[in-house]
Amino acid sequence: MSRKKALLRTVALLLGVAAIEAGLGRRWGSLPPLGRFFSPVEGFWRNAESPKARPPNHLLIPTLEDSVWVVWDTRWVPHLFARKEADLYRAQGYIQAYLRLWQMEVQSDAAAGRLSRVLGENLLPYDRAMRRLGIPYAVEKALQAVQQDSLTWAMLTAFAEGVNAYLAQLSPRDYPFEYKLLGYAPEPWSPIRSLYLVKYMAYDLTVKSQDKYLTRLVAQLGKGAIDTLFPNTAPYGHTTILSGTWRASKEAPPQPADLYSRAYAEDTLGQAEEQDPYWIGSNNWAVSGRKTASGYPLLANDPHLALNLPSIWLEMHLVGPSVNVYGVSLLGAPGIIIGYNEAVAWGVTNVGPDAMDFYRLRYADSLQTTFYYNGERLALHPRVETLWVRTPWDGHKVVLDTVWYTPWGPVVHRSRDRISRPLEGKARQVPIDCALRWISYEPSNEGLCFYLLNRARGLADYEAALQHFGSPAQNFVYADTAGHIALWARGFYPLRWKEQGKFVLEAEKPENHWRDWLDLEDNPHAIDPPEGFVRSANSYPAGPEYPYWLGWYFALPDRAARIAERLAAMRQATVDSFRLLQLDVESFLARRALPLLLAYMQDNPSRWLDTLRRWDYRFTGSSRAPTLFKRWWVALHLQVWEPLRLRRPEWEITLKMLEETHAARLAKKPAPHPRWLSVADTGARSLPGLIRSAWEKTQAWADQAGDTLVWWRYRATQVRHLARLRGFGSDTLQIDGDAHCVNAIGSIAGPSWRMVVDLKPPVQGYGVYPGGQSGNPGSFHYADFLPAWQQGLLYKHLFVRSRSAFPDSAIAGYSIGAPNK
Repeated sequence: MSRKKALLRTVALLLGVAAIEAGLGRRWGSLPPLGRFFSPVEGFWRNAESPKARPPNHLLIPTLEDSVWVVWDTRWVPHLFARKEADLYRAQGYIQAYLRLWQMEVQSDAAAGRLSRVLGENLLPYDRAMRRLGIPYAVEKALQAVQQDSLTWAMLTAFAEGVNAYLAQLSPRDYPFEYKLLGYAPEPWSPIRSLYLVKYMAYDLTVKSQDKYLTRLVAQLGKGAIDTLFPNTAPYGHTTILSGTWRASKEAPPQPADLYSRAYAEDTLGQAEEQDPYWIGSNNWAVSGRKTASGYPLLANDPHLALNLPSIWLEMHLVGPSVNVYGVSLLGAPGIIIGYNEAVAWGVTNVGPDAMDFYRLRYADSLQTTFYYNGERLALHPRVETLWVRTPWDGHKVVLDTVWYTPWGPVVHRSRDRISRPLEGKARQVPIDCALRWISYEPSNEGLCFYLLNRARGLADYEAALQHFGSPAQNFVYADTAGHIALWARGFYPLRWKEQGKFVLEAEKPENHWRDWLDLEDNPHAIDPPEGFVRSANSYPAGPEYPYWLGWYFALPDRAARIAERLAAMRQATVDSFRLLQLDVESFLARRALPLLLAYMQDNPSRWLDTLRRWDYRFTGSSRAPTLFKRWWVALHLQVWEPLRLRRPEWEITLKMLEETHAARLAKKPAPHPRWLSVADTGARSLPGLIRSAWEKTQAWADQAGDTLVWWRYRATQVRHLARLRGFGSDTLQIDGDAHCVNAIGSIAGPSWRMVVDLKPPVQGYGVYPGGQSGNPGSFHYADFLPAWQQGLLYKHLFVRSRSAFPDSAIAGYSIGAPNK
């Protein structure tokens, strides 16, 4: 071979190697840079951990003022001990980043509408929706409030310093797996990112708004029908606050003649059907010492949220000069959100009030930049949102989106806006050409609330802490070592006239807008009630005697009814009594509805009906009866409300009408709701006919269902990866429960943290969540709590006062941080 040919081959080989290196070093469409991803030096292999992996020996935080110690127990729960308050939160930020950095950042980006910068064009509609809903606007308002409080600002700043100290020591080979897979790097943390997480929770917990659908329906059906189908009070009377007297410190405004915007009701633009809303909800309760074996209160909480890996929560123990608190923290935020200290325990569930009102604008110009209010012409103010969108070849393009603002909030979508419709998420619920006013736009400082709760010593401290909580309104359950129990449905509530915000309103009329707020004492609450217990399950906060309007759309009565029934009968309660109640799967709906349905099927010899006749109304995972009942009930519900596809009533209305119509048939009286159900044996609205028709559909499906008929298979519960990466979540879980049981297991949501606290000194807590402490899929602590959660077990917490109190057998390692000399 000539020297010339050899040289050409050598050059060609080098060019080929360079091309391969260049190709493997860049992103190709949705694929990461494969060279770096598979690199044995810095690729995903480095994220695999051995079962003997140990936590870091040192916390490299340059801003520490004094020494910090972290004791890691065998479940990898970090117990932080600091001599300075700021150091405690620096260490918490560092540890959160060490365990869950990618989760912290992606959740903050989701709130800020910044996911498309990493995940590309497919996430642009989501990002646009978050910007148009005004999340950045809400965070800016919250930032103003937080910066005025030196305590909260110092806590957030110290937390950010800890996160950034961890970031500073990372090289690309140390990045969490998801950064390598998606091909990007983490960004510095700032206090505003923590505020984005708070507003993301507000977004997540703001219940679906029904205003635009009810506005259409009230115009079609009349106000009387709306009052029957979508009532303002609990049809079965199961309210959060069981008893009490209310003194109104402020007079509610009078209800005007016009309750809704007729202009919106008549506008056909932007109409959309919706699926039945889905309440997964949460539970909490406490009982006084007179119902417990110890003579001291017990408290329980199990918030029901999306089931994800990594988990939404991180279990931690914080000990500082003024605090010794244990519980779970929210990733990206300092402090403990649900937990207990040496004197008190607390937990939260969502109240679910009407948090969003919509105001139909009458534009004053063809460009839709001005509108009328109270006889005046007001200007809309443009806010340009800049979205960086990742392209398939690892570049970015800039998308500018102009959102127009009123004095109350954004016009989420004007009819002139050239954007794809419908919008995503909760932005879809916003009526077109309407201003949105959301309680989360109000300046608030939820971080100060939890800072004070972490240090509370009694009832007065509990009440003082709640003063600072704004949104989303939460049912704060409370118990203490002095024997008190309490429940407060705390949040910012506008002083509204009755049904204000149930329908779309006219922006032009001043009486339609919020003018004042309820004081803390006017929020529904109970302290040491005569029943000896308090409980919440997202139901109507209070009964019809409560003088203020908080909304109409709350959770169904099933969980609230069952919990109250069990607590009322409870004697000599223990931690295990509460654990078993958290696992209760008896269905309030099935217990009331199934006997009625079967009364019309007495001559039917179906084997599937025999299965239902033998059923104990429990949603047991291995049973077929729950599936049969669920299919039958849903088929019947859809048939009853077939004329109302725009927005169907809730199942409690279906049940109540069935019961009342059935009673009328037995008494040979006229149908109480003839428009919807008839007492006749035949006809389109016949009660017997609808029940039998629904069963025929159910039986035909069951005959073909095979193994799908088993409840756990039909419900198909999975704990999914946060980014929906296949292979990084769980298999389908073989567990009991249903969204409408106390053990509210759905297909993708359920109890995200089960906790029980015994207030007998020394206070002792127990808990579990469906995941693990690490966010690394290659760690043995990624999902190691999941089996215990499936079995309904609780871990006993190592809640101690000092580092020396840990038994050696409980310790997995130590991390030590020291100030720079």
